[in-house]
Amino acid sequence: RCTPPTTSSYGATAAIFILPSASTEGSTQVNGGILNLTLPLGPELAGQPFTAVAKHPWLSVSPASGVVPPSGLSLAVTANTTSLPLGTSLGGITVTLTTPSAGNVASHGTVVFNPGYSISLVTPVAPTTKSTPPPDALIIPAIAHADGINSHFQSDVRVSNTSPQLMTYELTFTPSGDSGVTEGKQTTFSVEPGQTIALDDILRSWFGTGAQSVTGSLEIRPVTQSSARTTSEVLAGLSNLVTFASSRTFNLNANGTFGQYIPAIPFANFIGKGANASAGSVLSLQQIAQSARYRTNLGILEGSGEPVSMIVKIFGDDGLKLTEFPLDLKGGEHRQLNSFLGQHGISSLNDGRVELEVISAGGKVTAYASVLDNETSDPMLVTPVTLTDAGNTKWVMPGVADLNNGFANWQTDMRVFNAGTSDVDATFAFYSQNGGEPKTATFTIPAGQVRQFDRTLATVFNSTNDGGAVHISTSNAARLVTTARTYNQTTGGTYGQFISAVTPGEAAGTDTRPLQLLQVEESTRFRSNIGLAEVTGNPVTIEIAVVPPDSKFTAVTQLTLQPNEFRQLGSLLRSVGLADTHNARVTVSVIEGNGRVAAYASVIDLVTNDPTYVPAQ
Repeated sequence: RCTPPTTSSYGATAAIFILPSASTEGSTQVNGGILNLTLPLGPELAGQPFTAVAKHPWLSVSPASGVVPPSGLSLAVTANTTSLPLGTSLGGITVTLTTPSAGNVASHGTVVFNPGYSISLVTPVAPTTKSTPPPDALIIPAIAHADGINSHFQSDVRVSNTSPQLMTYELTFTPSGDSGVTEGKQTTFSVEPGQTIALDDILRSWFGTGAQSVTGSLEIRPVTQSSARTTSEVLAGLSNLVTFASSRTFNLNANGTFGQYIPAIPFANFIGKGANASAGSVLSLQQIAQSARYRTNLGILEGSGEPVSMIVKIFGDDGLKLTEFPLDLKGGEHRQLNSFLGQHGISSLNDGRVELEVISAGGKVTAYASVLDNETSDPMLVTPVTLTDAGNTKWVMPGVADLNNGFANWQTDMRVFNAGTSDVDATFAFYSQNGGEPKTATFTIPAGQVRQFDRTLATVFNSTNDGGAVHISTSNAARLVTTARTYNQTTGGTYGQFISAVTPGEAAGTDTRPLQLLQVEESTRFRSNIGLAEVTGNPVTIEIAVVPPDSKFTAVTQLTLQPNEFRQLGSLLRSVGLADTHNARVTVSVIEGNGRVAAYASVIDLVTNDPTYVPAQ
């Protein structure tokens, strides 16, 4: 156990290390790139032969073997950080203990444990005030290092440079509250071509917030000019981007993590009521609840630096408006309204929807909802949909399930909202991961209402113990918003993930850039499944590439999907020889065929079995 000194938030480049197996955390200055740590083997292990092996080349351990003496032993662990990239690197030591024969033990038994080390190399930060970002700036609307109700939340951020040139970025943290715009902190860092950097527990490790509870927003602003578009047009489908970012904000406790994926939103996609009318001025969020089982927090972020006025409308299970209230934010302000339904007189709402409309001439906003299970404190992030006049005729919901394997009971509850002014007849088709002919059903979605399909596979398609994708199609263009919650139902609550349906225009084809999946991990902490769905009814051949964080090599595999086929690849990283990889990026490219492919990653905590749904960007 080590309790090192604390570094200044504005000091020189430092390394932060976290010892998950210890009861204390701390940070320390690296001297000449060398960090000296200890790994205790306590007196309770006395007499046991041991071997200790470093799992990563930047770690070493001494002695490498021996017998634990009666008083215990402290192994010397040395971390050489000189070759580590910026951001977080995970390493570990494998310790194998052998129990001598004694008493009723007929033969030696072995115990293996893997204490882990997290080293974060950071750059100095300085105070800053909020300024209007360029259209291609990526903004994560909520990050945290904060204590909640029976919970502690922190955010792990990823930034990936997929361009062929070195990219430099300004990273700006703005605290929540009306004065946050004047209290921001900023740093500058560079990312090599093809590299992804991990910014774990970003508020504590990069912005020096220490043990205090802090929330806010994060802006990733490119400084280096690239060939990617930087116009103020709304980015739709697979726009020409080279920088990708995301965050996993999770509840951390002794029993593992319960997390939610938070995407980075281009500033061009914030809504307002100004010159860029094509962006729309109304956001919709569905599958929100306030009950004995769930509570919902609503978060809003103003991104331009100008004050903004809004109207927030709340709709009930039947689609009727329950109430509305005005909301004003100062320029750059992030505000989270905890349990906001109860604060506005709604104590029981099992399945609601929220609309947020900008009514002022200035200001641009985005929003999110976080639905928390009151028993497990597992958060589910509900992402916003901008309501515009544009319509589609096809939506695909990947990752639906009705699976009970004795260890987990997976279910999917789907919702379809008709944002149009006319009723819509829609055909639902379920394509099983086991193949075969699809099962179909037809429903009418009334104008302005949400249709609920709880336990979708069983109630709509009479299918159980199965998983796959649901395709929804209409004969004419319709303004449907399709979402789902796929969750593990336990006797002690639920662990879920929010999924938005994908249209063909959001899927990859031979004429698009590759899909990007960040925050994929295969380790002693997490396993990751990759889901793939063909969405147009045409065959397609795809190439899947796994890129480690340093991008020094890429593991590549190819496969062919039949028309409308859904396939989930379990533990993909392990299958390509990357069984101990933190912070991988997975790309999905279409190399042949007229089909189009949607993709996702489901990152599952090995202790809690809590899934985090990572949609492709």
